[in-house]
Amino acid sequence: MILCEICILSKIITIMRKNGEITQQLLAKELEMSQQSVSRKLKELEDKKLISRTISKEGEIIRLTDEGEIYLNSCLETIREAISFQHNIRILGKVTSGLGEGRIFLGMQYYMDSFKKFLGFSPYPGTLNVVIYDKISFENRLFLESGKSIMIPEHREENKVLGAVKAYPASINNVAPAAIVIPLRSIHPKSVIEIVSPYYIREKLGLKDGDEVEINAMN
Repeated sequence: MILCEICILSKIITIMRKNGEITQQLLAKELEMSQQSVSRKLKELEDKKLISRTISKEGEIIRLTDEGEIYLNSCLETIREAISFQHNIRILGKVTSGLGEGRIFLGMQYYMDSFKKFLGFSPYPGTLNVVIYDKISFENRLFLESGKSIMIPEHREENKVLGAVKAYPASINNVAPAAIVIPLRSIHPKSVIEIVSPYYIREKLGLKDGDEVEINAMN
């Protein structure tokens, strides 16, 4: 029922933007439904105060109410979030050695506790660095960062500030749980990503520098 409401409300908005106004007859034609079926659906929407109907020389004019627009926008945002969350982003890259920042980073109790809280696992004290070498994977990496993330908030201690970190649940060569982590103050170029996992990934997958890996992240 909700999906039907969304379809009808969306169609009303689309036709209004094109024609300025919409009649029941035109709506039935656009939806490829009988006028009787459309009339019944419109009555339900009117009872919920999502639309208003007035009589004019052209026939019955249909408009969304303020409540109808709010309801439609809310439903569409929920759908967009669901689609975005379920979008599987594939990134190919090659294992590379880092400078040891990941071990320092994950040696801090705040980050260890935060990853446990927000990601559901205690990470191995070190990150796996992966360098992206192809255009599609690089574009996917940029797309990933533009979407929703799990945000580890900034934390202030007496003599220092621990920066915020974006995290994206992922798998690497089908091993999970894992996550791509992007510190907001990262010193790495965007072609390098860091992976955390409860496992020592190099050992678990038998990886060495130069080995290709496939990362699948959920955005």
